[in-house]
Amino acid sequence: MLCKGHQEVMHRHPWCRMSCPRVPPWMGMEAKYVQVRMFLGPLIFLAALALVHHPLMVSDHTDMATLNRLQNHEKRMKQEMELLQTEFDQKGWILEPLRTPRDWVTTDQPMDDETWDVWHYIIILFFLACYIYSSEKEPSDDSNTETSSSTSGDDDDSDMETETYDNRQKVLEAFYDYHTDVDTSDLTHMCDFVETFVNDLLEDFRNNLPYQNTLPLLENCIGVGSAFEGWHTQQSKAFSVLVPVVPPKGHSFHLEISDSEGTSSKHGHVLVEMECMCKRERLLGDVVCFLHHPDEKLSEDQQAVFLMHVLCTSSHLDVDKAIHWLQSLVKKAWKNIRYKYNLDLLPKPSNTSCKLKLAFKSGRTIYVDIILGVQQGDSLVFLATQGAEMDRSAGTVWQRTFAIQELLFFKWATQRAPEESCHLKCLQIIIYLKESSSSDGKNPVLTDYHYKTSLMHLLLFRPLSDWAPEDIAQRLHDILLFMHTALQEKCLNHFLIGNLSLPIQIPMPKALRTAAPVNLFKHLAQDPNLHAEAMREFVEVVEQVRALVAECEE
Repeated sequence: MLCKGHQEVMHRHPWCRMSCPRVPPWMGMEAKYVQVRMFLGPLIFLAALALVHHPLMVSDHTDMATLNRLQNHEKRMKQEMELLQTEFDQKGWILEPLRTPRDWVTTDQPMDDETWDVWHYIIILFFLACYIYSSEKEPSDDSNTETSSSTSGDDDDSDMETETYDNRQKVLEAFYDYHTDVDTSDLTHMCDFVETFVNDLLEDFRNNLPYQNTLPLLENCIGVGSAFEGWHTQQSKAFSVLVPVVPPKGHSFHLEISDSEGTSSKHGHVLVEMECMCKRERLLGDVVCFLHHPDEKLSEDQQAVFLMHVLCTSSHLDVDKAIHWLQSLVKKAWKNIRYKYNLDLLPKPSNTSCKLKLAFKSGRTIYVDIILGVQQGDSLVFLATQGAEMDRSAGTVWQRTFAIQELLFFKWATQRAPEESCHLKCLQIIIYLKESSSSDGKNPVLTDYHYKTSLMHLLLFRPLSDWAPEDIAQRLHDILLFMHTALQEKCLNHFLIGNLSLPIQIPMPKALRTAAPVNLFKHLAQDPNLHAEAMREFVEVVEQVRALVAECEE
């Protein structure tokens, strides 16, 4: 029969076939050796503790030199004590005798052993460790339960917030894809096509100029506005291009913008002055010096094409006359180049731009706005027939526009923002909702340019890394909050004028960079009715955004 322990070994290890009574002698010796080792381990540990707590005693025998120094020091101390005692007696103070080191020892401690035995320390430390361990272990279940419950609660809340956040992003992305999304490659292709088409019209006009031209020259167009900035929507009205106007030989343009060059005025006039061209007229004959040729000496054909007669009012370029002249040029040029395009061109009436409707044979229709502009010196600032804020030009009043600077800023931001950033998507969603809510046919108080200005400010205030695709819900909220604050304060500063934080890559005249900021909501501060209408329009947009976001929370 085997013992119970051996049976367990036999059960665990089938290879073991030895019986309990036949244990080899060496196994017994090994067991004794293990017991001795287990017994000696704690003794060695305690001996080490005793050595640490009981350092080696110093001998009581002192050499003569040390003894003499101690005696001399004792004498000096006695002399000082006598002097102090005498001084205390003279002042009437009572000096109690010093306590000896033996008096410092507690009376309940035995005098023959001034230190506790090491076992006292070991026992106290052992019980203290047991107490701490038990006190920490007992409430551990409850604390763990509370911690786990609170942690699980926090995790649940964070999971719910993350889920809601993700749902909002999905809803906004789906709304954008369905209502406002424009294929990027298709948009780029259409922008290139519009520029090419308008330049073909202008090229035909330049090729048919008379030898002695007295009318302004039109340079190649520059794409501006929503389509070229990247936030074109399916409801956007037109592709806008700016055509720089250059004076003909013998004339010069002088821009009159309020009192000084650096003023922040939104309007200006274009003064036309004549220059003496008599020498060139005699040598080349390609120009007529109108300065020294009275009108009565000119032929009827020359008078008919005279710049001052055709496009000016009181020596200033007239917006209405310039647009009508451009429209007539487009009609003539289209007759010469229509064979190159498979589309129909239909001019639309307008007093601020040459509006064209292009109907392709495929059924697609787009609109093109050709805007005339006169450049301010060497800068990229223009006086145009139509400004970005859609203010109507009248007579000789031209609108100052920073369309090229804004185009360059959006390109600058897009290059530095995360891939597929959401800044343009946010603006497209807001513009779509704004245009959807304004169904009464009236011109809205809050324009696309106001929301665009809010976005440009935020693009400069916030790090561009914050405009990642997954941040579309929060950034949309930021734009609306910025606009709400501007409406409450009745102050929305122009993004470019007086903005010292503008990136150096955006060309702006120094006088305009350092000018006083221009408030685009100045008219709202002056007219309470306009301000109330602007607030109503803004509330309608906010309500649509709330209804859109509420879909993901249901």
